[in-house]
Amino acid sequence: MSSRLQFILIGLLGGAAFWGVFEAYERLDMWRLAVPALVLTGAFVFGALAMVADLGMRRAVGFAAGIGTVAAALAALELHEFGSGSAMLGSGHAMAAVAVLAMMPVPFAVAFGLGGRAGLTDYRVLFTESWNIVVRYVSAGLFVALALLVLWLLGALLQLVGVTVLHDVLSDDLGLWLITGATLGLGLSVVTDLADTVSPFLLLRLLRLLAPVVLGVVAIFVAAVPLRGPGALFGEVSVAGALLGTALAAVALISIVADEDDVEAAQGRVLTLSARGLMALLPVLTGLAIWALALRVGQYGWTPGRWVAAALAGVTAGYALGYLGALAMGRRWRATLRRVNVAMALAILALAALWLTPLVSPEAIAVRAQLARFTAGQSTVAQLPLWEMRHDWGRAGQQGLLALQARAAADPDLAARLQRLEGAASRWDFDHAGADLSPRRAGPAARRGDAAARRGLLARGARPGGGAGSGPGAAGRLRAAQARRCARLRGGSGRSAGAADGPGGGAADRASGPRPGHGVPP
Repeated sequence: MSSRLQFILIGLLGGAAFWGVFEAYERLDMWRLAVPALVLTGAFVFGALAMVADLGMRRAVGFAAGIGTVAAALAALELHEFGSGSAMLGSGHAMAAVAVLAMMPVPFAVAFGLGGRAGLTDYRVLFTESWNIVVRYVSAGLFVALALLVLWLLGALLQLVGVTVLHDVLSDDLGLWLITGATLGLGLSVVTDLADTVSPFLLLRLLRLLAPVVLGVVAIFVAAVPLRGPGALFGEVSVAGALLGTALAAVALISIVADEDDVEAAQGRVLTLSARGLMALLPVLTGLAIWALALRVGQYGWTPGRWVAAALAGVTAGYALGYLGALAMGRRWRATLRRVNVAMALAILALAALWLTPLVSPEAIAVRAQLARFTAGQSTVAQLPLWEMRHDWGRAGQQGLLALQARAAADPDLAARLQRLEGAASRWDFDHAGADLSPRRAGPAARRGDAAARRGLLARGARPGGGAGSGPGAAGRLRAAQARRCARLRGGSGRSAGAADGPGGGAADRASGPRPGHGVPP
């Protein structure tokens, strides 16, 4: 069987398998097989197409089946934490761990197939195969997109003369899956045959050029932190995410500069010093990210998202310590760095596998932490992530709600929030139930009253746009009038949180905690 035919056959089998899984997804989900079947199919097709050129059909299929089976088994184990396939697919961290287990072992399988046990630590093969997979799949994916576009245009053209065969095939789910799979296999076969032409060499050479730029920006950032103070740095929600993303980008650029061996590594002084500078600053970025995350957890407790950030912080800390050790090796820093990269890749695989076992359950940890904070009086009823517990945090979230329902009899506010949760059809309904009384919803009479209040305040000097005569006091009086009007329409006393704004105005808006009804910040 020719190499090109092997690629096409694997693609056809993959397309048919994906069609079968999605066609019977609801039935499979009842048997708790939907997600494992989807993972097995995806991992097998991805691995087989990536390895068939180097290992041949028989060994590629065998390695791909082994990788897919392990990933599917761990996905089935993780599925117990969610209860349904849809809930697990909606969990970003669980599917990210599955993707790591499905894709990262492929370069190791190729290295083992080519060199046995010694190949598992052959950095040259691991580095080259990893980037080959990236470039080949991106190129083949572009080919699939263009091919489907051309076929769709040809189908529309044939429809003009009454020939609908091509349009009917593309409109059928099975036909579309088969065409997509076969086209992907064909594209990968062509890209693989042209390995000398379509290679990651050019991409890696271009990415190297970003190292000095990233080093300059990171150096400016690190120098500016003491000048601005930690309060300015840690006032935003996404600080830890931005720092971790920058740290991981630095890891990638450092590895690209070091390349597969000393012959291919960057020899220029600027690029070499840039890589070494990023290696020295990586611990600083990691430390700041851990500090920001610790502050966030101290303020609002653990959530699954923060557990993901903690895991990423652990990964970047491993790279940072390893790279510091590589710097200490002097001229042998590149060789040491490559050994660190292999060790960290294996550590990431182990972490992904552990993540899908009951030993690490971010949802259970988050529920316990949030309930403990509420019991200790560190959070209010409005800050409890009830919606997330019910819809996003799987079985652990449901158990947390049962524990809260047991306390609801002695806490009217908690009972009201739980009742609102039961009747809410969407997150917006839950957050805004009974709280939205905008002029558009209030009716003509309310809008006329609002306009009269505005005219009265303007006549006393509260000009729109902040001109002369306006000020914090005028803005506060306007908010107070609006708040009293809303309270009267609700049947209240006319006093509200907005009426408490004094001459300083906007105190509630400046509060650091989350607004009532919006749960725990990310």
